[in-house]
Amino acid sequence: MIDPLPFRLRVPGIDKIDLQGIRSISYRVEGLLHFDGKTVLLEWAGTRKTEWVALGSVTDEMDRSPVAKLEVPASAIAGVRLLGGWLAPRLELRARSLEILAGVPGARPGVVRLKIRRRDRKHAGAIVAALERARRLPELDEPNATALPPV
Repeated sequence: MIDPLPFRLRVPGIDKIDLQGIRSISYRVEGLLHFDGKTVLLEWAGTRKTEWVALGSVTDEMDRSPVAKLEVPASAIAGVRLLGGWLAPRLELRARSLEILAGVPGARPGVVRLKIRRRDRKHAGAIVAALERARRLPELDEPNATALPPV
């Protein structure tokens, strides 16, 4: 079992200026990536901060989202790689289907980039290697899978 990898998701904020005032909404989403050799589990929670400046008043609100989870079988992962070098390391997961990662905040169709801390880069590399190995192995749980190629 590999230790969980902490990550952050980049979710763009919203700034709006209208007759009622100026509103700025920012998001912070943090989570953990778990990999047990067969399944990638992403779990995350976030906060939304809303700042509102109107004529004669300033308002600050903070909302927390509940923990959300997504399980993805290793066989549904089309690719995984470590990006960004030393300064801004990111782990990119590419799915075999556009809808697999659809519920993850900040994900593009079929792709999610997890921002990781520099000190976790080596750990992320170990997860990438383990996930690559798991993607290459045949699924022995499937009824039509064979351990050896036919002779």
